[in-house]
Amino acid sequence: ITEGGIYAVSGTLDNGRIIVNAGSADVTVALSGASIVCSYGSPLYIYQAGTATVHLMEGTENTLTDGESYTFSDSLSSAADEEPNACLYSKADLVIEGAGALAVEANYNNGITSKDSLEIYDSAVTVDAANHGVNGKDSNTIDSAILTVTCGGDAVRSTNDSDETLGWVSVLNSTLTLTAGEDGIQAETSAVVSAGTYAITSGGGSTATGDDVSSKGIKAGTDLTLSSGVYTLDCSDDAIHANGNVTITGGSYTISTGDDAAHGELMVSGGALDIQASYEGLEGGTVTVSGGDITAVSSDDGLNAAGGNDGSGFGGHGMGNTFTPGGNSSAITITGGTIQVLAGGDGLDSNGSIEMTGGTVVVCSTGGGDGALD
Repeated sequence: ITEGGIYAVSGTLDNGRIIVNAGSADVTVALSGASIVCSYGSPLYIYQAGTATVHLMEGTENTLTDGESYTFSDSLSSAADEEPNACLYSKADLVIEGAGALAVEANYNNGITSKDSLEIYDSAVTVDAANHGVNGKDSNTIDSAILTVTCGGDAVRSTNDSDETLGWVSVLNSTLTLTAGEDGIQAETSAVVSAGTYAITSGGGSTATGDDVSSKGIKAGTDLTLSSGVYTLDCSDDAIHANGNVTITGGSYTISTGDDAAHGELMVSGGALDIQASYEGLEGGTVTVSGGDITAVSSDDGLNAAGGNDGSGFGGHGMGNTFTPGGNSSAITITGGTIQVLAGGDGLDSNGSIEMTGGTVVVCSTGGGDGALD
């Protein structure tokens, strides 16, 4: 496709591909019962376009399937840059929309990748990928979609680490079922998730013992905001994690994790958190609870305010628990809500202060050398 416009595609292509090379023109590829198999490269490759749109015609099922290796044998591909490296690959802004369905079978590497922004609206998309699932380098927006991803790497991610205004993920009004070998949702900068149903299994689940790789449920490099929705998180690493603020204002959460249920500068003002298994329940430099209903089962501390910053995989076990005398900013602050803790270590443990002016806290600690409050 070398010119802008709308192109309707239907039928079967057994070993070939569609390439969009339209300069700065906008191109829409409307899939209407299309099945494209390419053994040597990306079945759908957007090399140049202003904005590329893949429209899934209502009521149709469409499939893209690649082989286990790419040849990179043409002038639009690069073996050195491993480009393209996804079953659906775009070097331009990519929009996937429409009331149809798309199945992506990515046997070589990644499922869907945009090197600019990626937006998915209204569609039913299923991705089975050898490596990462759904990638938007500059940003990744999922709205009113049904997305199912099974992959060896990250399921949903945005990776721009050179511009602090990019690298973000936004998910709302959607149903996500993610089974990831590494992180479920990973944003290089901020992530916002709300108003949907989200089932995430990462790293083989909470009982798995895997490699020292990041396999968190929802992870943000800066700030993470969760405002509503229903979440089922089964993670070998932290279930909810940010290197900056984690803000939970609502939603219902069922969490099992081999590490922390939530990690970051934590602020919980609403929602229901049912932490059924964890190493530590809520952990961060500061933990502030002003509302919500929290039940935490932990093998170590239920709530822990400590100085460590766990930015990688499996780093949280036992870190940040050394007391620092004088001037420590670590704090647990409780002004409301209900907290019930069954801890193998301390119930509430702060390397700095603990202050409670409202709410209800019930602690049972089974640790022989630990206590309700530390």
